[in-house]
Amino acid sequence: MVQGFNSKMFYVAAISITGSPSNTFGADTGEVGDLSGALGVKLDAGSAQAPFYKVVSAGMKSEAAFRGQIASVADNNLTFDTLPDLLDPTYPSFPFVTGMFATTRARATAEVINGEVASISIDSNGSGYVKAPEIRIHPPDSGTDASVDAVDAIAVAEVNGSKVTVISVTNGGKGYSYAPRVEIEGGPHFLRLVEEDLNEGRFFLITSNSGNQVTLANPLNLDLGTILKPDALVEISPAWTLGSLFGYGPPSLKLKEGNETTADHVYLGESNSTDYQAFYHDGSAWRRKGALAVDASDSIIYPDEAFILAHHNAPAVNLVFEGVALTVNSFAYLPDFNDTFLMNNPFGADMMLSDLIAAENITTDLNDTDKWYAHSSDEEADNVEILHNRVWTTYWHDGTNKDVTEPAQATAKRGSGVAGSLTSKDISLASGSIAMMTNPYVGQNVVVTTPLPHGLRNGFLVSITGVMGRKTDSASPKNQVDENGTIAGPDSGLIIKSAANGSYEITNVSSYSFELKGKSGNSDYIVGTGNWSTGTGGLGYVSNAYALFVGGGGYGAKGIAMVSGSAVVGITLTDGGVGYLGAPKVIINSGGWRRVDAGSSPINDSLVPAGAGILLRRNHPNGTISRLRIGNPIK
Repeated sequence: MVQGFNSKMFYVAAISITGSPSNTFGADTGEVGDLSGALGVKLDAGSAQAPFYKVVSAGMKSEAAFRGQIASVADNNLTFDTLPDLLDPTYPSFPFVTGMFATTRARATAEVINGEVASISIDSNGSGYVKAPEIRIHPPDSGTDASVDAVDAIAVAEVNGSKVTVISVTNGGKGYSYAPRVEIEGGPHFLRLVEEDLNEGRFFLITSNSGNQVTLANPLNLDLGTILKPDALVEISPAWTLGSLFGYGPPSLKLKEGNETTADHVYLGESNSTDYQAFYHDGSAWRRKGALAVDASDSIIYPDEAFILAHHNAPAVNLVFEGVALTVNSFAYLPDFNDTFLMNNPFGADMMLSDLIAAENITTDLNDTDKWYAHSSDEEADNVEILHNRVWTTYWHDGTNKDVTEPAQATAKRGSGVAGSLTSKDISLASGSIAMMTNPYVGQNVVVTTPLPHGLRNGFLVSITGVMGRKTDSASPKNQVDENGTIAGPDSGLIIKSAANGSYEITNVSSYSFELKGKSGNSDYIVGTGNWSTGTGGLGYVSNAYALFVGGGGYGAKGIAMVSGSAVVGITLTDGGVGYLGAPKVIINSGGWRRVDAGSSPINDSLVPAGAGILLRRNHPNGTISRLRIGNPIK
């Protein structure tokens, strides 16, 4: 472990996500929309003798530089289709710039004279360039007319011997009162699978690329053809490095420079090791402790990797890292036997232990070397340590309900008990078929009729699936129409998926009917199609599970998920809690999680807060290095 600090005394950062998702695809950073946000990090005052430590994770550096489908896979090489050229659509264009995804990024600084960019000096030549990179000069900071007094500067690069050796200003622009930031294309990149399947979120470092092909690092010698299949959707994103995250030097440096003793430190995990290596900035470059002659500014920080900050100085420091929150599933590094891995909560949102390590990843079989090992003893089982409110808590799984193949789901509405407490009437995991559905005008609610009493109440969230209908217009009365909008005869309109499919709060409930709040119709219901549901009993349960209720403004509610015939058949509340003025989320947990120092009592589940420090400790005696699939809790 890291020398000079107690691993139980880390403090953790918090993350705040802003922005909105977009489906725009592009071929350059900034053209693909995702949930962006900022990671706020406060480092309290410390000293060389008593540093202040904090566990931090930065997530993805920025939005995807490319998103598209794989054309073919051969060994570790992925090929992509060419694209129509923007200037001449009849001419095929390569989607990538050769070599650009696996370079060491060059850096440069602009000089401004009389409001124009007069020259650009190269701070670092970079390496690995096959073609000249694009030079991006940030826009002018003054002026009002883009053609007169706020003109963007333009520059071009020359490459010799794989390095950027010359940057020439071809248009100095106008309106620059200070030197703008200069960005040079390049740097290390990761490829991540964003296709919705069991491998969604799997990522790989790109080691080289041509105009339409990338080669991936594959240290586990996986069969990539079974993970990254033709037509699968992937995205390519830039990687954080020590320099790009913390600054390459004053004045942009976010941590205090100095020598091995006085400078702030960043600890990164060593591959296949329990050790963490210290890095610090000496005023000219990032150095690895013990290897002072090497510039470590381009050391890569992996997307699932947390790191440790050690603040050796006073006063306190506030850091802000801008990045992207994942909206797809992810994978975490699962270390070898007797090793540890310090990871992050990858989603920028609260999650549960059962989200972090799902039942599908748990085994009690010593021959399953690539899964999370469960055992009745915490000393035998794999451990996960969660840092929250400056305290590390250790959990393990005892194997209960490890063979769940379909997790149970349930729905709750606002509490109807005293002080907003939940009662049995506020929970449902019922389902059934639909006998009839109305097709109302805008401003009226769809009415769903069921063939049997449904037992639901006002306020439940009901999912409607599989409903088909014959498309109608908005006339009064409505007419069935064909694909061209032309009126068709009765029962002759175009068959479509009904707009009623989805999840809705229900109102005006009777024994055999309910209304979908705020939902109008677009088609005449086809009898015999569709189902309604507030949950499912799941499959593979062998013993009673546990239920938690998160959100809704309340707290304290919990219950037992009663199991019969391998499925959950109902939830018995053991505590109704208080204050549920809105509908909480129901989380049904296997019940196998236990907490060290809590005796033999199982726990319902445990919250893993956004930004939490997570330490995976592998006790599986036959455990091998692998990847642990983590489902996104906000999908």
